[in-house]
Amino acid sequence: MFKIRILYTLCLLMLFTANLFAEWNNYVTNYKKELFGKGSQTWQINAFNENWVYFANKNGLLQYEGSSWKLYPLHNEADVRSLHISTKLKRIYVGGEGEFGYFHADASGKLLYVNLSDSLPAQSKFNVGYWGVFEVDNIFYFVSDNFIVKQLGDEFTLIPSVHKIDRSNVVNGSLYIGTYKGVFVLVGNSFFPLSGGEPLEGKHIRSIEPYQSGMLIATAVDGLFYAENGKVTPLITGAEQFMRENEVFTMAVSGDYIAIGTVRRGLVLVNRRSRLIKYFNERNGLQNNTVLSISFDKRNNLWLGLDNGIDYISLDTPFTNLYTYPYSSGAGYASVLFQGKLYLGTNSGVYHTSWPVRFTETSAAIDFIPQLSGQVWDMRIIDGKLFCMHDKGLFILDGKSIEQVSGLRGVWSCVPHYTDPDKLWVGTYEGLYLIQRMQGKWQVLKELEGVSDWFKNFEFESPEVLWVRNTNEGALRVVLDTVNYKVKSSRFYTSRDGLKSIRNLFISKLDNKLYFSSDSGLFEYDKAADRMIPNRTIPVAFPHSVLKKGRTDLYGLSRNGLGILKKNRTGDKMFSVIYPFNHKQLDFIKYYENFEIIGDSVVIIPNEHGFSLLDLAFKEKVETGNELFIKSVYSTYPKDSLLFNANFTGNSYVPEIPYSQNSLRFEYTMHAFDLEKVVRYRFMLSPATEWSEYTTSEVKEYSGLKEGSYTFRVEALMNDGKVSSATFSFVILPPWYRSMWAYFVYFLLLMAFLYFLYQWDEWRIKRKKQQEVAIKEKEMWLKEQDFIKAAARQENEIISLKNERLEYELRHKSQEMANLMMNFVRKNEILMDIKSELYKIMAELKSDSDVRAKRMLVTLNNSIDTNMQSDDLLKRFEEQFDLVHNNFMAKLSEKHPDLSVNERKMCAFLKMNLSSKEIAPLLNLSVRGVETLRYRLRKKIGLEREENLLEYLNAIDI
Repeated sequence: MFKIRILYTLCLLMLFTANLFAEWNNYVTNYKKELFGKGSQTWQINAFNENWVYFANKNGLLQYEGSSWKLYPLHNEADVRSLHISTKLKRIYVGGEGEFGYFHADASGKLLYVNLSDSLPAQSKFNVGYWGVFEVDNIFYFVSDNFIVKQLGDEFTLIPSVHKIDRSNVVNGSLYIGTYKGVFVLVGNSFFPLSGGEPLEGKHIRSIEPYQSGMLIATAVDGLFYAENGKVTPLITGAEQFMRENEVFTMAVSGDYIAIGTVRRGLVLVNRRSRLIKYFNERNGLQNNTVLSISFDKRNNLWLGLDNGIDYISLDTPFTNLYTYPYSSGAGYASVLFQGKLYLGTNSGVYHTSWPVRFTETSAAIDFIPQLSGQVWDMRIIDGKLFCMHDKGLFILDGKSIEQVSGLRGVWSCVPHYTDPDKLWVGTYEGLYLIQRMQGKWQVLKELEGVSDWFKNFEFESPEVLWVRNTNEGALRVVLDTVNYKVKSSRFYTSRDGLKSIRNLFISKLDNKLYFSSDSGLFEYDKAADRMIPNRTIPVAFPHSVLKKGRTDLYGLSRNGLGILKKNRTGDKMFSVIYPFNHKQLDFIKYYENFEIIGDSVVIIPNEHGFSLLDLAFKEKVETGNELFIKSVYSTYPKDSLLFNANFTGNSYVPEIPYSQNSLRFEYTMHAFDLEKVVRYRFMLSPATEWSEYTTSEVKEYSGLKEGSYTFRVEALMNDGKVSSATFSFVILPPWYRSMWAYFVYFLLLMAFLYFLYQWDEWRIKRKKQQEVAIKEKEMWLKEQDFIKAAARQENEIISLKNERLEYELRHKSQEMANLMMNFVRKNEILMDIKSELYKIMAELKSDSDVRAKRMLVTLNNSIDTNMQSDDLLKRFEEQFDLVHNNFMAKLSEKHPDLSVNERKMCAFLKMNLSSKEIAPLLNLSVRGVETLRYRLRKKIGLEREENLLEYLNAIDI
């Protein structure tokens, strides 16, 4: 039995060894921790569908949908150790450090966290890590190191473990745990040993996975075991030594693939059907050699959670690569299969390796040829020998020795002579040379005169006609003098000659026919018309930058993909198979596109990253799901606010957006993951019916949208011709002045207006009546006013008459006063004359006998003086003066009661503007006496020197 097992193992190893050469290294995409919040360790990975992947990371729950990463921390911001996606409940359950719960999406797509561990009783809360979350028949299990929390509805049950739990998983509806005492199964709330599990006792269980009809158990250093029907047996993979030396940490199973992650040497991938073993580590693409978690996604590609970073291995692509940075042999320019070896021309020189390429656990076995170090431009097999076009010249290899053709420096390419097999045309930095084989050795024969282009890409139409690619001018047609090796004539063919565009121009020759390809299509030269015409035999969508003929099929290469043009079984129709490129993994050096066809199943494609192998027998899986999706929708005014965020549930959401936020930004992209597809987008906002022009932008903004229902539609056109679409519907609410409430208010206002019109008519009639009454009242008022005016006129007339009468009386009084004054003056003058005469008489009477006569004269004189001072005329004057001058004398007496009679008279006379000469007789004084009286009057009144006496007296009358 032991010998049979050894023989069986040896046979397996031979099969594995035979399949090591079937393909090269799968492409690995590195996601550094700086992309997702710098959380180093990733403990578990789970894919919701083909477009959404979630990671239990040191900093929280990570979400990746192919374009961007999002981090959702737990409440305590501790590690997320485990996760489970409930497709039934559309929740993501997580277990962390000291807590567990779940995330769910709200209507707008935002993920919200619910902490379930807060519902545990205080005595059941422990600061432990929950390393597993599982769902079985509506029951959830949260697995920690020493116990399990069982949740059924709102009830939680604490189930202690028999031993420390190293790993756990659900297989066929039962929860299994791995301990150092073996594997146990949970039945009800109790653990029971796995039937037949004795071989697992004492082993460190690293992973338990469903496999076929049983389960696969990985141990740290003792390999894999398969358990089924009460039997546990070792599973031989051929990688037992590798697992034993590098310590297994995790495992994932998908179909025929078993992926095993180790602590020290990365990942080993076992294909049980093809017996192929592949190794992934730091030397061929991984960021880190410690693999903590593994998961196959819905496309059967592989996610790795590393001790530092996350990596993605593309398994569902026909492309694989020979080597990766930093263990690179340089950028690839040419490859040739020669004498059972694969020769590789790079920017650093020529390498060779066995064919098929032999890989070890670290990398491919590639040997460098020191003599050919430096830039290699092309390689070609001619007449059983390998010609290497090199920066240093032209080298010829026969498998044993290397010969350099002297006289040539910097060779781009070479083309066989049209008629003579012993001659070659060689394009160099300096021009075009013809070399000839003489006595088995190649020598320079002649340099072509009259042309100085770089002959990177040239072909012969005939022995006398040469076509040269010029990247700036177009296709150069050169007519040769084959006798003297001179140029007879030359002409450039550009967009004016039918090419439409000379961008990315390339010349290919198939079956003695030339093809000219550019961004505008594939063309041929029409000699009769002397211009380029579009090719009609090769499909328009077929890649055509570089054309080569295989054994039976036509191969076409462009920057976006490689195509194979085949005939159907009947041979009457052609069809093409297109293999699009992922430019993250395979990108060309411009103007140096090249490929090598090996047999009917393999194509080697040199590129910037080295060399890629295209497995034509690979059957690519049909991608499911809609790769294009609307990532987010924002309202951009008055500030950015998130309206919708894409999420794993895929729930439709039709937001109702206020009119004040009617400027929107849509962000859309592809669920591309490791791919970098060449994508162009076009969009349309229904109810509009016209699509936009194609663009590479992944953002579209609209502003000032009117109210109504809209659907934003976007389509993505990929480089392989596939179309993907996505839509988002939304409603712009009307502004407040066009809302239902506003219309209700408008209705109320309308009713109020109608009521107002009705009332206004009533008011109008009433107002009309009031106006008639007002008119009549106004007429009455006018008549009354006329009457009043007439009465006023009459009264004014009466007043005028009274005033006239008063004025007449005043004039009369004034005249009377004047007359009195005149009479008074005359009387005083007469009396003064009489006194003068009396004085004269008294002077004549000198004798004593005349004493009695003198006494009588004196008595008469005194009587005259008394009569002059107290005459009734003077009293009447004062009365008349007060009447005329507003009681001046009374006011003067009231204001200055100490004035004498003469002083009062003096004031009246001054008021009348009489001069001192006129006043003197009235007061029976001399003129000088009047001036003296005026002076005493000023003193008594109290006037200053500069004050005017007359102005003061006039002020009393006011």
